[in-house]
Amino acid sequence: MGKKRMRLVITFLLFTSVVMILAACGNEEESAENYPNREVEMVIPWDPGGGSDIEGRVVVDHVEEVLGESMVVVNIPGVGGTIGAEELLQKEANGYHLGQIHEGHLVAHHTDVTDVNYDDFEPIASMSSSDQILTVSSELGIDSLEEFVEYGKENQINFGGTVSGIPRVWVEQIGRTLDINYNLVSYEGLGEAIQALAGGHVDAVIADYPSAAEFVEAGHMTFLAIGTEERSDALPDIPTFAEAGFDITMGINRGYVAPGGTDKQIIELLSGKFEEVATSDAFIEEITALGASVNFMDHEEYATYLEEQNAIIEETISEINAEE
Repeated sequence: MGKKRMRLVITFLLFTSVVMILAACGNEEESAENYPNREVEMVIPWDPGGGSDIEGRVVVDHVEEVLGESMVVVNIPGVGGTIGAEELLQKEANGYHLGQIHEGHLVAHHTDVTDVNYDDFEPIASMSSSDQILTVSSELGIDSLEEFVEYGKENQINFGGTVSGIPRVWVEQIGRTLDINYNLVSYEGLGEAIQALAGGHVDAVIADYPSAAEFVEAGHMTFLAIGTEERSDALPDIPTFAEAGFDITMGINRGYVAPGGTDKQIIELLSGKFEEVATSDAFIEEITALGASVNFMDHEEYATYLEEQNAIIEETISEINAEE
């Protein structure tokens, strides 16, 4: 073999060895056994400052401590949370791209806002639930649910909320059960709807406590009734719909998912880390202080919950569409 040919063979072998080493390193970096070894991104598909964002950041702060790697929140709002969900699905399914979802994403799917649904993701865990509160503008001069019903029978009540999200279902539920005149004015997210309510542009919003509390304290709006079967221990001064004789419950579970195809071992690891957080006193105290509650479901339980909710929401939307 000539010297020139020998040099070519050696060069080829060296190149092949380098490629194999780099590939091995890359596989190690993305392997479940070596996870995590770099920053993890959490997509929250809502504007900063809303209940989902606030609770999501609490989750991230605690999870990164037990995970041993930093996590960064990326807000990608738009079209009832669907833009962020769609962008998450475009990310690599390697455990370094996670996201938050709740029942609103299922509503968006069944109202044909997006093709994306819960089963496009790998569920990790549900972490918290927020009871929803009928919140009205102080400009109405209404202090009780009874007064609200009386007003709504004589006037149209304009609710603010996402037409493509779960507020559409809640507004229909409230409007029909209370037998009032109502209309849903579309806003991008709860943060925008709350601002509109504070400015007197709409009459009512269905909100969670952390999203509206400061505006209530400032006198811009009033909490009228909470969608729980009994009064909340965290919010004992807010009466339930049941106390006024109405069978209305409203709440959402905020959960966390990864793009479909993410390694099952990574999902199980993350589910375990989320459970470690959910059972810690510090996390429970912080979530409770927000007027929410810890409602942990592991990856299997959360998958079952989403499947059940999907069937309920699909039926509800079909009924609404049939009557329109």
